[in-house]
Amino acid sequence: MEMEQTSPFLATKRYAVVTGANKGIGFEICRQLASNGIVVVLTSRDEKRGLEAVQKLKESEPGLSDYVIFHQLDVGNPATSVASLADFIATQFGKLDILVFRPTLIFLEISIFFLI
Repeated sequence: MEMEQTSPFLATKRYAVVTGANKGIGFEICRQLASNGIVVVLTSRDEKRGLEAVQKLKESEPGLSDYVIFHQLDVGNPATSVASLADFIATQFGKLDILVFRPTLIFLEISIFFLI
């Protein structure tokens, strides 16, 4: 007889942040994470586009309403925008389990570094 074991990681509520998630692969990552019961903070520099993306996700799959929220984030402005997101996460969730940082930003920084 096989006993079912539940991982403590899977049994607890999990939280994720996806940067630049108002479209493309970031948007789909949000959909997949939320579909698996993970609370996702969809971030975008443009507040209007971010809110529209959250609404689109919620309309496409009604069960996602409790799992997707928006927070504005401009990673180029760490003093205010990044700090604001960090404070939001600490206050609302007390932890962060998953961070999906949009890779195009990394490639842009690497390209600029090599041009200098």
